[in-house]
Amino acid sequence: MHDGIHLEKVGIPTITICTDIFEITSRSMAQMWGAKDYPIIYTSHPISHLNTSELRIRAEEMLSTIEKILLVG
Repeated sequence: MHDGIHLEKVGIPTITICTDIFEITSRSMAQMWGAKDYPIIYTSHPISHLNTSELRIRAEEMLSTIEKILLVG
């Protein structure tokens, strides 16, 4: 998240994907780094037990939001 915020500040579009359990923490970090509107997408926690196919499904579910943020702004 830290890297993404710094890249955003120099004009490189980024996004962070977190599990929903970290929503408060990630928003707080973004605000702490002066990026309160930094784009963060959340997925259900946990993900550590998911296999590659299940992770792909999660990513595909988020794809339209990711594209909108990165390509449209």
